[in-house]
Amino acid sequence: MKLNNLQSLIKEELKKALKEEYKDKFKMVGTLITDLDVRPQKEIYSDIRALPGVTVISSVEPIAYAEQDKNKFKAILTVKVDGYPWIAKGGFGREKMDDIASNIRKVPGVKSFFTKPEEITSI
Repeated sequence: MKLNNLQSLIKEELKKALKEEYKDKFKMVGTLITDLDVRPQKEIYSDIRALPGVTVISSVEPIAYAEQDKNKFKAILTVKVDGYPWIAKGGFGREKMDDIASNIRKVPGVKSFFTKPEEITSI
Protein backbone atom coordinates (compact mmCIF):
# COMPACT_ATOMS: atom_id res chain seq x y z
CA MET A 1 0.00 0.00 0.00
CA LYS A 2 1.33 3.42 -0.90
CA LEU A 3 2.07 5.91 1.87
CA ASN A 4 -0.47 8.44 0.52
CA ASN A 5 -3.23 5.83 0.49
CA LEU A 6 -2.38 4.74 4.01
CA GLN A 7 -2.42 8.34 5.27
CA SER A 8 -5.79 8.99 3.64
CA LEU A 9 -7.24 5.83 5.13
CA ILE A 10 -6.00 6.74 8.61
CA LYS A 11 -7.42 10.28 8.32
CA GLU A 12 -10.84 8.95 7.25
CA GLU A 13 -10.95 6.43 10.09
CA LEU A 14 -9.97 9.06 12.65
CA LYS A 15 -12.68 11.43 11.40
CA LYS A 16 -15.29 8.67 11.68
CA ALA A 17 -14.20 7.71 15.18
CA LEU A 18 -14.22 11.29 16.43
CA LYS A 19 -17.67 11.99 14.99
CA GLU A 20 -19.18 8.83 16.47
CA GLU A 21 -17.58 8.75 19.91
CA TYR A 22 -17.14 12.38 20.89
CA LYS A 23 -20.63 13.72 21.42
CA ASP A 24 -20.50 16.99 23.30
CA LYS A 25 -23.77 18.57 22.17
CA PHE A 26 -27.27 17.24 22.68
CA LYS A 27 -30.81 18.35 21.96
CA MET A 28 -33.73 17.51 24.25
CA VAL A 29 -37.40 18.01 23.44
CA GLY A 30 -40.06 17.83 26.12
CA THR A 31 -43.35 19.16 27.43
CA LEU A 32 -43.00 22.05 29.85
CA ILE A 33 -45.88 22.95 32.16
CA THR A 34 -45.63 26.26 33.99
CA ASP A 35 -47.75 28.40 36.32
CA LEU A 36 -47.99 31.90 34.86
CA ASP A 37 -49.60 33.18 38.06
CA VAL A 38 -46.28 32.50 39.84
CA ARG A 39 -43.98 34.05 37.20
CA PRO A 40 -44.15 35.24 33.60
CA GLN A 41 -43.06 32.72 30.96
CA LYS A 42 -40.33 35.11 29.83
CA GLU A 43 -38.64 34.97 33.26
CA ILE A 44 -38.95 31.18 33.43
CA TYR A 45 -37.30 30.83 30.02
CA SER A 46 -34.54 33.21 31.10
CA ASP A 47 -33.79 31.03 34.14
CA ILE A 48 -33.72 27.89 31.98
CA ARG A 49 -31.27 29.56 29.58
CA ALA A 50 -29.06 30.37 32.59
CA LEU A 51 -28.66 26.69 33.56
CA PRO A 52 -25.09 25.35 33.09
CA GLY A 53 -24.60 23.92 29.61
CA VAL A 54 -27.88 25.22 28.16
CA THR A 55 -27.07 27.25 25.07
CA VAL A 56 -30.40 27.65 23.29
CA ILE A 57 -34.04 27.04 24.07
CA SER A 58 -37.05 27.43 21.85
CA SER A 59 -40.69 26.73 22.47
CA VAL A 60 -43.92 26.08 20.62
CA GLU A 61 -47.33 26.32 22.21
CA PRO A 62 -49.47 23.30 21.23
CA ILE A 63 -52.64 25.20 22.21
CA ALA A 64 -53.38 28.84 21.41
CA TYR A 65 -52.26 31.20 24.19
CA ALA A 66 -55.80 32.51 24.82
CA GLU A 67 -57.15 28.96 25.27
CA GLN A 68 -54.50 27.83 27.77
CA ASP A 69 -54.98 27.49 31.52
CA LYS A 70 -52.57 30.01 33.09
CA ASN A 71 -51.98 27.62 36.04
CA LYS A 72 -51.00 24.78 33.68
CA PHE A 73 -49.52 26.56 30.68
CA LYS A 74 -48.16 24.01 28.19
CA ALA A 75 -45.29 24.44 25.78
CA ILE A 76 -43.11 22.08 23.76
CA LEU A 77 -39.60 23.04 24.78
CA THR A 78 -36.45 22.30 22.77
CA VAL A 79 -33.23 22.63 24.75
CA LYS A 80 -29.77 22.52 23.20
CA VAL A 81 -26.91 21.68 25.55
CA ASP A 82 -23.16 22.06 25.17
CA GLY A 83 -21.19 19.69 27.37
CA TYR A 84 -18.27 22.02 27.95
CA PRO A 85 -18.93 22.62 31.69
CA TRP A 86 -18.73 18.86 32.30
CA ILE A 87 -16.02 17.93 29.80
CA ALA A 88 -13.56 20.04 31.76
CA LYS A 89 -14.56 18.16 34.94
CA GLY A 90 -14.16 14.67 33.54
CA GLY A 91 -16.99 13.76 31.21
CA PHE A 92 -20.26 14.50 29.52
CA GLY A 93 -22.81 12.18 28.01
CA ARG A 94 -26.46 11.47 27.56
CA GLU A 95 -26.90 10.76 31.30
CA LYS A 96 -26.20 14.44 32.09
CA MET A 97 -29.35 15.33 30.16
CA ASP A 98 -31.37 13.80 33.02
CA ASP A 99 -29.63 16.21 35.40
CA ILE A 100 -30.49 19.15 33.15
CA ALA A 101 -34.15 18.04 32.95
CA SER A 102 -34.17 17.84 36.75
CA ASN A 103 -32.72 21.36 36.98
CA ILE A 104 -35.42 22.65 34.63
CA ARG A 105 -38.06 21.20 36.99
CA LYS A 106 -36.50 23.18 39.88
CA VAL A 107 -36.90 26.57 38.17
CA PRO A 108 -39.51 28.65 40.05
CA GLY A 109 -42.78 28.63 38.12
CA VAL A 110 -42.15 25.25 36.45
CA LYS A 111 -44.71 22.66 37.46
CA SER A 112 -43.23 19.83 35.39
CA PHE A 113 -41.01 18.96 32.47
CA PHE A 114 -41.47 15.63 30.67
CA THR A 115 -39.07 14.16 28.15
CA LYS A 116 -38.53 10.66 26.77
CA PRO A 117 -35.17 9.01 26.04
CA GLU A 118 -35.91 9.02 22.30
CA GLU A 119 -36.41 12.80 22.47
CA ILE A 120 -32.75 13.27 23.47
CA THR A 121 -30.45 13.28 20.45
CA SER A 122 -26.87 14.23 19.76
CA ILE A 123 -26.23 17.21 17.53
